[in-house]
Amino acid sequence: MIPEFKKYLDLLYLNISGLWTLSLRDVREKLLKELKPSTLETSIISKNNININIYKLAHKLPEAPFANNEEINKFIRWQAQLMITSSYEWFKESDYWKGENLKNQPDIIKLFKYIRDASVHNNVFEFKDKRFLPLHWRSKTLDKTWEGKSLFSDWMSLGDIEYLFEDISKKIIKK
Repeated sequence: MIPEFKKYLDLLYLNISGLWTLSLRDVREKLLKELKPSTLETSIISKNNININIYKLAHKLPEAPFANNEEINKFIRWQAQLMITSSYEWFKESDYWKGENLKNQPDIIKLFKYIRDASVHNNVFEFKDKRFLPLHWRSKTLDKTWEGKSLFSDWMSLGDIEYLFEDISKKIIKK
């Protein structure tokens, strides 16, 4: 895998594991009772590199597991959307892109662009440019029928991001 993609995934997984840790009753109670918010915010940012929004969610967290908590699921999707957007923008400026326009890129990169676009449009597919559709990836097909539907939950899961990065890496490094 392209090393920078691995770093983006690690950051996403760190945020998810931080949320899980905070959902444990003992951890949450200790953080909310014993630490002042300013101390907590400082320690989260400087020592643990965990997003400050986790503290804000700690007041609303249920006991583990939290898979059915919509507030947390929205936050995790938002983190994934940010990661997809920033990784695409990094990739576009990297040496892997090789200065070619999107038309000359492999289909997996065209798909990455549509996924990035959905990420910046509030997790919803809005196809302004349909010329590369349909696109096929693994067992999925992205076509114009996905217009207005959500990226995460409907078209792909968070776990698919790692497969996407692996497939992009294999295609690009093979070039």
